[in-house]
Amino acid sequence: MSRFILVAMTLTLAVTVAGCNRFPDNGLQISAMLPPDDSCVFIDDADLRLLVGRYDVSVPDDTDYIIAPLLQSYLFSHGLDFQGEQANLQVTNFEVTLRMEDGSSLDLPAPLVNPFQVNTSAVIPANQARGGVTSAVAVGVGIPGSYKDALRAITPPAGTGTTSILLDVRAIGSTYGGFTQRSPTFRWPVVLCNGCLTKAFCTREEYDASCIPGQDIWPYCETVEAVVPTP
Repeated sequence: MSRFILVAMTLTLAVTVAGCNRFPDNGLQISAMLPPDDSCVFIDDADLRLLVGRYDVSVPDDTDYIIAPLLQSYLFSHGLDFQGEQANLQVTNFEVTLRMEDGSSLDLPAPLVNPFQVNTSAVIPANQARGGVTSAVAVGVGIPGSYKDALRAITPPAGTGTTSILLDVRAIGSTYGGFTQRSPTFRWPVVLCNGCLTKAFCTREEYDASCIPGQDIWPYCETVEAVVPTP
């Protein structure tokens, strides 16, 4: 009799533990790349979406290409009166793979690695009902500035054209309950150019409005208009 009770308890425990893992596959997804707002802040309810990235390889080497994916969580609340919310999801890393336009992995010289992981940080709250979606934006390095020499090697000279690469981006995080979540791959095209966003001269207004100089739609100013003191 005692042996039967022990077996029954073991089966009950197994079912209980398995039942705790109620978070679905693909509960975390990337749906878009966001630009900063007028205050150079990334917000998840921004009205604008970037359609394609642009990276000017002529800007200084320490200038990274920044990405700001819109993250979406489909995890629903499992909170209890005596327990904190377990389905809140914290995203801590992006896994990035650089690819050529044909989908092949970009061949990089040592010690550069591909794919690579970069840090980020964002918390997406749980949904209060099944079928809902909540969102947050996370910011990270999509292409390190140290990769720029390798990208220059595949970018046409200034004024002669552009080339494109693909960034395969996956978000990685875990719920407050300890369950790991990895998003499906989000493929982001980035046009590489040499000097297309570099201005020899910018006004003070252009300089102040350039949130991420040298990428997407923001110019890099080699020389900024001097401020003339008011007499």
